[in-house]
Amino acid sequence: MAPTDPWNTGNHERDWEGYFIPGTEVLRNRVGASTVQQLHDAETDLSEIRLLELREKPELVAPRLYDLSHLSAIHRQLFQDVYEWAGSIRTVGTEKDGESFCPPGNIAQAMLPVAIEIADTKQLRTVPRDKLPKKVAYLYDYVNYAHPFREGNGRTTREFFDQLLAEQSLGLDWSLTDSAELYQACHTARADSDLSGLIGMFTRILDDNPAYDF
Repeated sequence: MAPTDPWNTGNHERDWEGYFIPGTEVLRNRVGASTVQQLHDAETDLSEIRLLELREKPELVAPRLYDLSHLSAIHRQLFQDVYEWAGSIRTVGTEKDGESFCPPGNIAQAMLPVAIEIADTKQLRTVPRDKLPKKVAYLYDYVNYAHPFREGNGRTTREFFDQLLAEQSLGLDWSLTDSAELYQACHTARADSDLSGLIGMFTRILDDNPAYDF
């Protein structure tokens, strides 16, 4: 019998602990990082290299179905040098500042409306330009709530939407926002069912400079 990954034993407490190097608060990693800062620095550098590789060779993530498998493929591409579980759905619950994300067993269900909406709108091509910020905000809220991975959700989600908008030669200028605005907009969308923050942000950062040349 093949050994069980320590983060996928079927026991929540053991799975939670299994993501970490024993006796530390550092996630298990492929780079030999033994502190949170070392891991953060390595993750930033290595994922940026893999992002540039993906931008040059988008066929590394194919097919582009804009579903959970597509999102997982992007995560695997970005974090393959850092985490053994790159591209794998998390096995534990997670939260940020007291706000819980989707339970692991429901992640596929949470992502299903995203895939359906994108397919029904022919990768958003049937959505008028002035309606796109609202549509993207709606979809982004779903993906953010799904939060499918133990780490790296933000970068993976941004790239997912960069690819999606590039299908119609549009882009998102993420330099026009920051993590504080994005977090607050996502929090308001989830806690108050209010997408106005996300809609305003996407209205401002939507542009004609796609990240990919499809």
